[in-house]
Amino acid sequence: MPLPHDPKVRAVLEELMQSNGFSGESRFYRSTLPEFIRPAHKPGISFISANDDPSEAVVDVYSQGHMCLAQQVGAGLAFAESEENEWCEPGRTVVELRLQDVLDQGGCIYPVESVITDRVWYFTFPDGEVPVRALEQ
Repeated sequence: MPLPHDPKVRAVLEELMQSNGFSGESRFYRSTLPEFIRPAHKPGISFISANDDPSEAVVDVYSQGHMCLAQQVGAGLAFAESEENEWCEPGRTVVELRLQDVLDQGGCIYPVESVITDRVWYFTFPDGEVPVRALEQ
């Protein structure tokens, strides 16, 4: 599976994935407004764009392990590990992200701190967007 080129970053990402039981087929979930979802040419697949100015507090596990704002590590979005949608507000759609689609573009994963819901991860999208699949509500 393609990973970032820097060997140190690659090693940390591999360890993070292994210690959390993640693989390229791991799935993550986000509640979003339908206008932020762009249809793709493949049936059932859409695209969601990175947030250029994210405010999530993340742990930069690839350097000193300090807390920083997500915008300091790159444009992306936060996704939860659970697809349970009781946190999904009316009028929003839950989308599913496949980890391999982030890794294929050289994106990284960061733990999100100070969240109310399940474990949440911030993913960087070097391509500016990533394919997702909308889930039935």
